[in-house]
Amino acid sequence: MKYLLKQSFIPIVYLFFMAMISIGIISIGNDLVWLKLILSILNIGLYCFLVGAIAFKEGENALKVRIANDIERMQIIKTGEERPLKLQEEYKPWKGFMVGLITCVPLLVLLIVHTILYFTAGPQFNGGGVIASFVYMMFASLVKLDSSLPLQQWHYYFNLIAVPIIMITTGLPYILGAKKIQRQQDMIKEKQRQIYGDDYGN
Repeated sequence: MKYLLKQSFIPIVYLFFMAMISIGIISIGNDLVWLKLILSILNIGLYCFLVGAIAFKEGENALKVRIANDIERMQIIKTGEERPLKLQEEYKPWKGFMVGLITCVPLLVLLIVHTILYFTAGPQFNGGGVIASFVYMMFASLVKLDSSLPLQQWHYYFNLIAVPIIMITTGLPYILGAKKIQRQQDMIKEKQRQIYGDDYGN
């Protein structure tokens, strides 16, 4: 879990950077709503690109760790000697998606708090929803195109679209990064078989 929390740190930090950009987008005049929408979508796209690139690289590194661990495991079997393994950093297909889910935990917690307060204390206690909309502003900006209109209750829950978007953004590139390394390994093994024969490495 410590490893996954560490990997989710940068996606969370980028949320704040994109929130600052979103505030600038919302401040554009209300006569340019179409421009606000385009810029908001581009802002989300930029976030997905940056976070996806990091996840892709992490997928590469994670599979390299698993390959190194597999070599160490073979040595442990052959020699019986205990060797340290980097199990937390090892590639697992679900880890990229879990990083995205952890990135969205603050949103889920804030919306749960908002919902509880809304039904128990009244609609004026909407701090959880307001904070959620600020942190995940790049998604909230899609429904806050007219800055003269107040936020509605459903606007807060609209931010939930961040969950599948961020999970896909961290999950798929992570897997694709690992597949790139796997293809490289398969090419190396194929060349070795061509040079040394089918029994090489057995």
